Amino acid sequence: MKKDPMAYHEVSNEDELLESLSNREFNILIKGEYNEKVKQLVKTRLSDTEMIGLELGSGGSVSLFSELIYIILNLFSEQAKIDKQLESKIRQYNFKFDENKNILLYLRQLDY
Repeated sequence: MKKDPMAYHEVSNEDELLESLSNREFNILIKGEYNEKVKQLVKTRLSDTEMIGLELGSGGSVSLFSELIYIILNLFSEQAKIDKQLESKIRQYNFKFDENKNILLYLRQLDY
């Protein structure tokens, strides 16, 4: 069955979010109190505009080194395993807020 790129997959806890991220849902709407936790996770990555500036200035080598550093830091992090998985998968998504201040995650590839 083909996924509808305009449909929203609503989640309200980390297990639902991890499942949606693993299934690579196009649009994920974070509802309820879980919003605050996800706000902290999405703030860990640079926006596309910031990344473009860094990549232009470094000839593209920043992306390679930043991923390597991210992997190494994750190996030695004492962060909970599920938080590591969420943070890693959220890096594939952009985010914005809806009119009710809920977080909407959407696949970065949809912007291209």
